[in-house]
Amino acid sequence: MAVSRAIVEMGWRSQYLMTHMREEERLARDLYTALGDKHGQVAPFVNVARSEQAHFDAMGALLTRYALTDPAAGKEAGSYTEPALQALYDRLLASGSESLAKAYEAGITVEKQDIADLKAAISQTTRTDVQAVLTNLLRGSENHLAAFAAARDGKVVGARNGQGLQNGRSGASGGSQGRNWRGQGVGPAGGVGRGAQGADRPATCPLR
Repeated sequence: MAVSRAIVEMGWRSQYLMTHMREEERLARDLYTALGDKHGQVAPFVNVARSEQAHFDAMGALLTRYALTDPAAGKEAGSYTEPALQALYDRLLASGSESLAKAYEAGITVEKQDIADLKAAISQTTRTDVQAVLTNLLRGSENHLAAFAAARDGKVVGARNGQGLQNGRSGASGGSQGRNWRGQGVGPAGGVGRGAQGADRPATCPLR
């Protein structure tokens, strides 16, 4: 199917949601990077920001495939075209910078919105490749939400054999066994592939 025909069949609402998700994943990455810098590189923000980069890249691959304009092109971190996203970023950066507890709440807010928007985007498209990528992103966002909620509540996250993270910081035991960090890519036939995204996940990564 030609790209132009696929775009027409996708519909304007689905197209908007795809470009919106590209920006929302970038917002999450930018916010978690900034809050990680603010609060001493605590693990949830460092690791989730890395995962959000993979989400951002996956959405970028879809935009390229369907020849959709990339709203992130030429934009600096923390700068967004949509006023609502800009206001959300500014508000959460300000509140999350006040304390680590509020930073975790900011992460929870972003992930809840991300989950809702991903579900809406999935429901608006019949393209199987788009649905597959968005579904993978949804699962990742659910893991991110769980990681931030656990850190907020002072629970051990990513525990393996009694080891893990407490309040987002590495324990003396050195954390759990790591797993390879993989990202999703869109293949030329519309499928979703899994390729290496560089280094393995750190052993202390809470994203399981």
